[in-house]
Amino acid sequence: MARDRACDACAARKVKCDRGLPCKRCKSLSIQCVAERRRLKAGPKGPWAQRKREALLNNKSAMEAAMINRKSPIPVSDGDATYPQRSPQQSHAYPGMNRIPSSAFEHYLGLYQQALYPVWPVVKIETLLDRLRDSTDIEAYALAAAVSAVTIAQLKPMSHEALGRFGGDDGAFMAAESSRARHEMDYLEHPSTSVLLSSFFLHVSYANRGHIRKGAMLLREAITFAQMLGLDKAMHYASLSKLEAQRHLRIIWLLFVTERGHTTRFDFPRILQLDPDLPELEVDENPPILFAFISLSKLFQGFANAMDGDGSPQTYEYFASMHARLRGISQASPNCTDLQRADFLLTQQWMRIVLWKTSMYYINLLPNSTDEGLGLCFPDHIARNVVKNIDVFPRSVIEAHGLGMEMKLFEVAMSLADILLCLPTTFEGKQLMNVGPRDVLNRLSEFLTYFRGGGDNVKLQILHDKMQEISRSIAQQPRLLEEDQEPDAEPLEWTRPCGNESSIVL
Repeated sequence: MARDRACDACAARKVKCDRGLPCKRCKSLSIQCVAERRRLKAGPKGPWAQRKREALLNNKSAMEAAMINRKSPIPVSDGDATYPQRSPQQSHAYPGMNRIPSSAFEHYLGLYQQALYPVWPVVKIETLLDRLRDSTDIEAYALAAAVSAVTIAQLKPMSHEALGRFGGDDGAFMAAESSRARHEMDYLEHPSTSVLLSSFFLHVSYANRGHIRKGAMLLREAITFAQMLGLDKAMHYASLSKLEAQRHLRIIWLLFVTERGHTTRFDFPRILQLDPDLPELEVDENPPILFAFISLSKLFQGFANAMDGDGSPQTYEYFASMHARLRGISQASPNCTDLQRADFLLTQQWMRIVLWKTSMYYINLLPNSTDEGLGLCFPDHIARNVVKNIDVFPRSVIEAHGLGMEMKLFEVAMSLADILLCLPTTFEGKQLMNVGPRDVLNRLSEFLTYFRGGGDNVKLQILHDKMQEISRSIAQQPRLLEEDQEPDAEPLEWTRPCGNESSIVL
């Protein structure tokens, strides 16, 4: 039996069909052989080839005209009286792209100044807003959009704080608009501190949205710009004014801190090395904010020395001294904000657990080591310190640090879970009347489950699987009813704050 016409697959491929049921070609390819396409009437006869060439030429001319129009300056004003109104023709200079009005920038840059400038004190919002009045300053436009994108990604503004005027996710729109503006100005050929900072803030924005590779590339881009400009060299600062030199120093130290954290978490190689003769960071401009930033920079400098080594043999004494150095770094000012204090304290604990894990490759860790940082139970000690802090600071303060803080907390929780898996009976029976390490682990898991509205599902699943394995392992062990308590153990008690979360008070 044969069909009266070719099957759909052969017709689409424009090959001869034997019209069988199924045809030989479909049978050999093991695909469905059907002839269900609708028959179309024959088109009009005529010089179709000529009309097609004319249509292609018209489309090419239209595209060239659009590309010429896109070279005009990016408008940043939404009808301010001090600037002439755009003609209707100019409003289509960027097909498919909405312009960000100055009122939107003022809103999100104000939130940045209020909440995030203490973390990243590198952008003068007043200066940036002044620059935005110049419609030809594309660098300022791109930087303002990148900072706005980060503000949205980090703070997750409430519905009454978000403008919601760009047809969806304001943060994603801001990041895309910043990237578009940067390409308009061919930014790779025009390195500047503004371009550098737009790369940095786009790194934070994309990393917070889970685009880790894109974020890593943008961070490398920012570091490369800094190296091109010489911010990592002492000679760069000789000809700068004091205020400008301090601003550049804060930028290079911010990149150093960010790269250290990012590469440690994702096991990437580091490329930024700072000149040991760089000028000192000073606090003349805004002491409370800059004291905290300087303390964090020194903390990461100590962490870098501990992780990279100074050429000394990596012995027990070496790691003990590194732990003591990290433990001894404290915040220089008691007047810092909760945002800065939480960042410093939790980052310090994360660094200590990373150093502990590194030391395992070089020395033997003992259950009752004379140095707490080199004992097998150290993750329990760190996790308790972390739980103290997450129960002291509001959740919003901790979550404002975004993905970086979430991954640091996961590192601590995973380390405690691993030590409980490897040594299931080490902690059992010694703190029956107090909060034990499994309770601390449960608290960390609970906090991470709701981090920024959902947490990292992949890491949460791994953590929960480990916790279930710990429970099964403990259940198989005989219970040792001991009433003695380690002399160093501090008693804990449960309290319950407002809401559904439990809190541990140490």
